[in-house]
Amino acid sequence: MSGAFLVLWNSISSLALQPEYEGWHTFEHVPERVGLPGFIAARRYRSAEPSGQHPPQYFTCYWLEDIAALNTARYREVFAKPTAWSARMRSELRDFFRLPCVLRGSVGVSSASHLATLHLRAAGAGLDGLAPAIDAALAALYAQGGVVSAQWGSLQEAADFQIPITQEATLGTASQPGQDVVLMLHGLDQAMLVAASNRLLSTVQALAVPVSAPAFFSLLSEVRQTDLAHPLTERQPPWPDLFARFN
Repeated sequence: MSGAFLVLWNSISSLALQPEYEGWHTFEHVPERVGLPGFIAARRYRSAEPSGQHPPQYFTCYWLEDIAALNTARYREVFAKPTAWSARMRSELRDFFRLPCVLRGSVGVSSASHLATLHLRAAGAGLDGLAPAIDAALAALYAQGGVVSAQWGSLQEAADFQIPITQEATLGTASQPGQDVVLMLHGLDQAMLVAASNRLLSTVQALAVPVSAPAFFSLLSEVRQTDLAHPLTERQPPWPDLFARFN
């Protein structure tokens, strides 16, 4: 019953940091966020293509009841008072990019382990002209087996406080609330999603321009608020023993 989502792209400072980052992100950080009021679930992904000697890219999607989940006192608290491990990892994040979106459309009833993300900007007729074209394109892809499922939303600035991590836009252009859209296409493999992304971009090319190239990821983990053990009136506990293993 989600009405919004928060998506984040990022990398890390070095390939050697990957085991620690993925331990922190999986066991401590993402469950802490999902335990906040208005959060429903989160899915974490790693770039589908080998990164060689460079750190991989990551993508995280938090599903929200509505965009107001990003304006609560509890959400502000986790930024103002990070755990020891979170405080350490903040300085290791690179290419961090965060977009809060209102959910505008969805097709499909299943999930899949492969994901394509697209970040577009409405042109010409604006979002009013782009929205029906996206809905029609996703419906056609799904009806023809081109995607397992897909969701999209429009950017909406939600939090009126400064996020204490540098925002680095892919092309150095500022995001535009009300004009930028994010699409998430779920598929059986990367080849399916490359074809689906190309087809979608071709369909809406007169109505939108890509802010960045499509990115492709594989699922790492998922956590739902209903599965968390601690009452949601409390902050989810840190993992000091796992932190100590790496530090």
